[in-house]
Amino acid sequence: MNKQYYILSTKYSLQERQTKKNGKLYDVIFRIMDENGNISQKKLSGYKTKMLAKQAYTEFVTANCELAKNNPVIQRKRTETGKETVTVDSLVRNYLQAVKNQVKNSTVYDKEKIFDLVILPRFGSYQLKQLSKQELFKWQDELWVSKNPKTNDYYAYKYLSKIRTHMSAFLSWCADRNEGFVNYLLQIKKPKRRTPKTEMQFWTREEFDKFISVVDNPVYHAFFSILFFTGRRKGEVLALSPDDVKPDTIKFNKSLTRKTLTDNTYEITSTKTEKNASTPICEPLKKELQYYKALEGRFYFGGNTPLAENTIRRAFNAYAQKAGVKQIRIHDLRHSFVSMLIHLGANLTVVADLIGDTLAQVTQTYAHLYDEDKMIIIGKIT
Repeated sequence: MNKQYYILSTKYSLQERQTKKNGKLYDVIFRIMDENGNISQKKLSGYKTKMLAKQAYTEFVTANCELAKNNPVIQRKRTETGKETVTVDSLVRNYLQAVKNQVKNSTVYDKEKIFDLVILPRFGSYQLKQLSKQELFKWQDELWVSKNPKTNDYYAYKYLSKIRTHMSAFLSWCADRNEGFVNYLLQIKKPKRRTPKTEMQFWTREEFDKFISVVDNPVYHAFFSILFFTGRRKGEVLALSPDDVKPDTIKFNKSLTRKTLTDNTYEITSTKTEKNASTPICEPLKKELQYYKALEGRFYFGGNTPLAENTIRRAFNAYAQKAGVKQIRIHDLRHSFVSMLIHLGANLTVVADLIGDTLAQVTQTYAHLYDEDKMIIIGKIT
């Protein structure tokens, strides 16, 4: 039978989503090209497992697609120019392959997802010379007024900034390897924030005590206590092994991520700052962990398999509602710990060391919490 489409490569992306009716589902996303060389995104949706999604992709491609090397448009260009025209799509594949040994797999995962969902559907068939300043201006303007089709809300400023950062990094990589090509995105100012920055959310110690008092599951009781009293990232706590937890310290030297480049559902990596020192813990947490008995297995929480993040999130929200405290994100327990440290008089260097972050990042994120201290100091000048 005649094929309807062409594909530039056999690359595809799996996207996981949670639905109320059917639970966790997987979509498979890839790009197809018509006979005129126009590239579009194709999505096959609603598969219960990754294996079924991959099978659907294989069946669709087998029935409907040929490799782009058989595309008559490309063949004609090869005849006219003596060589195949290099497109942004092929350059992106080379770029992603080049950075795999330089960054974590989770970072490559984020890059692949953004390129597949946002950038390549727009620029995949372009040549480098077509990425002019005017074209990039137009793209950025379109991006900043785009909306999430699921919610009809504008995309978050942080997400848009991430897309722009990944695009600029790719263009700079191209500029280093292609004489005469300029990354014009560096000359284009990033738009200002469309809406005011949301206020940082956190619980006071009193609010956390009220919350934890209604947590009747011992696993969650210990898990949320570690998050609140250490300020560590959720992935770092999920990755803990029984040997990492001592009576007076906890060693945070790894992190668990669900962003994998393989069929594995999770991957253990180094921490964000790659620090390995053991962290001292406070008396309330020491007492808490005395009563927690970890299951046998690789993970301190979960035994042989890590806790499921969707289950954790649902439990966290349910307990918060039961306790009658304001709803915050699990990540906001990190902010809560930092706020408590600052209220107790800790400086930013100590804060950075305890939560396993860099001083620069802590200063950027939490310096505003010292505003009250600034007023007290100024008030003492007479």
